[in-house]
Amino acid sequence: MSKSLYFRFTAILAVGLLAAFPAYAGGGGWFIKPLGLMLGGAMLLTIVLTKLKQTNILSFVIMGYIMASIAGLPETSLDQLDEQYNGIRSILSGFQQIGIVLILFMTGLQFNLIDITKRLNLILVNGVGYMGLGLLLYFWAASFFAGTEGFSESIYFALCLAVPSSILVLSALENSGTEESLQGQISKGIAVISSLCAIVFIAKLSATGVVSQISDSSTLFSGADSFMEFNLWLTERLVFLVVILMILSKVVLKPVVRYLLRSPELLFVSALGYCMGIAAICGYIGISPEAGAFFAGISVGNLPYRLDIEDKVGPLKLFGQALFFLTLGVEIATIQVVNFSGNMGAIIPLLILVVIIKPFFLIITGYATKLKGRTAFFIGTTLNQSSAISIIVALLAWKYSLFNDRLFAIIITVILLSLLISSMGHAVQPGLYNSFKWLVGVLNRNISALDLENNQQVVLKDHVVLLGFNEIAQEIGEFYEDQLTPERVLLIDCDPEIIKHFQERKDSNVDPVYADPNDPKVWREYKLSEAKVVVSCTGSDLDSDLELAGYIRHTAPDLPFLAVTTSHEDSLKLYESGVRYVVQTDQLASKTFRGIFEEEIDKPAHESFVEAGDNHWKDTRSIRDGLGDIFKLV
Repeated sequence: MSKSLYFRFTAILAVGLLAAFPAYAGGGGWFIKPLGLMLGGAMLLTIVLTKLKQTNILSFVIMGYIMASIAGLPETSLDQLDEQYNGIRSILSGFQQIGIVLILFMTGLQFNLIDITKRLNLILVNGVGYMGLGLLLYFWAASFFAGTEGFSESIYFALCLAVPSSILVLSALENSGTEESLQGQISKGIAVISSLCAIVFIAKLSATGVVSQISDSSTLFSGADSFMEFNLWLTERLVFLVVILMILSKVVLKPVVRYLLRSPELLFVSALGYCMGIAAICGYIGISPEAGAFFAGISVGNLPYRLDIEDKVGPLKLFGQALFFLTLGVEIATIQVVNFSGNMGAIIPLLILVVIIKPFFLIITGYATKLKGRTAFFIGTTLNQSSAISIIVALLAWKYSLFNDRLFAIIITVILLSLLISSMGHAVQPGLYNSFKWLVGVLNRNISALDLENNQQVVLKDHVVLLGFNEIAQEIGEFYEDQLTPERVLLIDCDPEIIKHFQERKDSNVDPVYADPNDPKVWREYKLSEAKVVVSCTGSDLDSDLELAGYIRHTAPDLPFLAVTTSHEDSLKLYESGVRYVVQTDQLASKTFRGIFEEEIDKPAHESFVEAGDNHWKDTRSIRDGLGDIFKLV
């Protein structure tokens, strides 16, 4: 273990001991043994859950519940345990608060404005529509199935079900290699919008508890006037907080963090101190510490060094998750089992509405934004769960007595089960799409081949076909454009912004078609079997490329079919299925670089790699300038 890791571990341990010190001084040293057992058990469960493609959140919750049950909960109350084991309530409360603050700080740190601005129109329409439909449906479901009473109970219950898990979303996109695809960008953007919405609700909930206590003692507010005054109070302070943190980020944090990057240890401790400091200040001035931690994370995350910072302080997130979800398991154990087993009639339909009905929101919003069926389906099935932030909202609502034990038991069960089921679904998304793609058939409104030939004068015979667009597709298009008699290139893509880009380029030899390049109906409609060459540039959907290889092998065995991939293993599978040539990007880059290295390494030091670097810079600028803003999307 490196010196840096030792230092980080020591800093984390110091924070944990500081949180537990009041209890330990009062006789709480007994807690170290069960804490060790919980962490050890969680480690073993995490290994198993990782094999099953599950989030490690569940392992901490399970171990917290098991240890609390062994201690006698819920038959023995926490008050009684506190008498027997002095300080248990202080330990749980301290760990829980630290966990929440760290989780939200890291969530803010990972907040990337590019995730929204990269596809602003698509993300805003789909994101607002997704949250709007979710809040409306789950508001009704909260009252109908869970029996919530009043606006506040129902809206917070609905929020807990509507917000998707950014942890699961990022994990699913990373595992499928689609982080920068259209579906990946929209999925991340919707998760960001949902998280922002949840943070505002958390700030309101936390501040409501403070204001209510003041109101009880001094009668500062009354009726409708108090509600309006409170909302103005909250809005003013949140706006003030964001403005101050953004100014702090530009004026103070940027030079400070640039200096701290020289030392991982200093950066780690400084980030921890900044997070806790802002949360504490917000608590003192009447703003939710949770919201303060989140916006503090954003102020750091918007610096140019976000990835470096995230790498150095990443353990904070894991530590926060361990603390929070272990204590959550203990909290769940304080609730009578009948609140879980006796409410299956509410839990099951609510779970169905989250896991199965949520994807239909994206079919509706996808229709409005003209997304293709595959894109909408994959976004919907990526976001079909509740989140860790939902758990925080539910816990705070329970702590502030907005939720009773029964409502908290229902909502927490639905959230955890949705995380479990959704993770399983992420592993088989392509198979799910193949089985249920008829559900999104209404989104696949493609121009017919006859209209394409008659209206756009496109010849679907001996034509060059590009399936999907990336830099390789761009190079192929430019190759044919440079010919004395430029040959037309048919580009089939399901990204509306890329299609719009080429439709507006009147001088381009690329004929764009807005359709799903992985759809067999599209292959038949646009006569791929009669093409001169077919190049699949999608890259992330191996199953579709293998299916297309089989289609071409049976309909046009002499047709050259080329495919792009980043995996050596996938390359072998594609060759075995009949692909004529596989563009394996890593292998191609390494071979190309070897030639450059041989030419440049023996040159004088002041000349070595200078010309090659300049040429590469010019080529990259040429690609970017040729594509304009569309270069950011591929």
